[in-house]
Amino acid sequence: MDHCDGGNLAQKIKEGNPFSEEQIMDCFVKICMALKHVHELGLLHRDLRPQNIFLTKFGTLCLGDFGRVNENASQSESSKDGMLGYLGPEMRTGIYDTKSDIWSLGCVLYELCMLQSAFTAASTIELVAKILGGPYPSLPESFSPELHQLMCDIFQQEPTSRPSAGEILAKPFIISFLTKKNEETVEELQTNLNTLRTLADSLECVHQGTTIGSLTGGVIGAAGGITSIVGLILAPFTLGTSLIVTGVGIGVAVAGGATAGVSNITNMVNQSTDHKVIKNIIKEFQEKMNSVVTSLQNIDEGLETPWMSGVSEREILNAEKLANTGARVGRGLGSIPELVRLIHVASIGKVAAQTARAVRVLEMATGIFSAFFVAVDIFFIAMDAKEIHNIRQAKAEKQSSDSSKLHLMDTDSMNKLNPECEEPKAEVKSKTMKFIQTIRQTADQLQQCLDELSDVISFIPKIEGCHLDN
Repeated sequence: MDHCDGGNLAQKIKEGNPFSEEQIMDCFVKICMALKHVHELGLLHRDLRPQNIFLTKFGTLCLGDFGRVNENASQSESSKDGMLGYLGPEMRTGIYDTKSDIWSLGCVLYELCMLQSAFTAASTIELVAKILGGPYPSLPESFSPELHQLMCDIFQQEPTSRPSAGEILAKPFIISFLTKKNEETVEELQTNLNTLRTLADSLECVHQGTTIGSLTGGVIGAAGGITSIVGLILAPFTLGTSLIVTGVGIGVAVAGGATAGVSNITNMVNQSTDHKVIKNIIKEFQEKMNSVVTSLQNIDEGLETPWMSGVSEREILNAEKLANTGARVGRGLGSIPELVRLIHVASIGKVAAQTARAVRVLEMATGIFSAFFVAVDIFFIAMDAKEIHNIRQAKAEKQSSDSSKLHLMDTDSMNKLNPECEEPKAEVKSKTMKFIQTIRQTADQLQQCLDELSDVISFIPKIEGCHLDN
């Protein structure tokens, strides 16, 4: 359930708010990366549609509902739950392979673009006829040429003519998009780290404020307690005057208790809020960092496509000369963007090495995340336990005799006047400051990981000539 608290893609589409092409590509590329991973495991999804694409609270897309993996779902079963509209023309043969999942991916892409299903009909018979016979849906001119071509490549009647998930991710404009997106994500992660550091500063301020508030309340309470005792001692001799003194003392003591109480309540509320905020910041950082590293791995694989593996240095130099003159080359390259991509083949080895470095950075960050989550849980459990202890202690004091109350109040007040006399208070303060230090140390460690990722991204060759309309 951690992977669907943001709902699913079908719900987002039903909201009717058009997506920009950048948002469409962001969703599509992430789904394609997930599908590529599934296919590399030798599995088929068989039920790829918006209802089975989930979102976390941070907007990360997760491919789910693998109930039909490696099952032979019949057309009747597919028709019952709406999957029929996402099946390719090969449904007539009963064959389903990885290219069938790609057809479904195309249907999802069309739905993201147009906010409606790619194939609809009044009846099942009409729907099947439309999918088998075409024509297949295309996009309006408002979308980029690259997206038009991608849709055309996917909606091929013959499964063998469709690109694989890996071939889609190897397209120059996809690599260019992933690179740009990774740069933006690193900037977002930097904002997260800045927020974490600000939160540490805020925690320290709140801790100091509540400590001072508790001590101030304690001082007032102590003064009121002493005044009340003096009034009671003088009562047999001064009558009315002593009662006034006692009344003032009790009033001051109550005021002091209220001050300390408000500080404790504020502290408790902030503890609960900060617990969630801190964990959310780290979880979001973890999700986005995983996404960046996965993207880098796919970029590396895309740059190492088979048709580029045998290119010699001389061919690269010749291609560079052609690019400088604006010349076009044969079908293997097709256009200047692909030509420029060919020129950067010499950088592929460097990209591969940097990608391996990114994986190591992620492994190191995973250890940092795990250690920090444990530290967060231990700290807030300790704080909650302290609050429960204080509440129980307060109830026990309330049920004691008046003389015991005065004695306890006086002792407690003196402890608050001199905090060093009360070891638990000093211990809590020490734990809080240690935890704040842990937050700052974690932020510094993650900053190093982030700086390395940013450096890795800088090694990716820029592919000119690729664009997406926002």
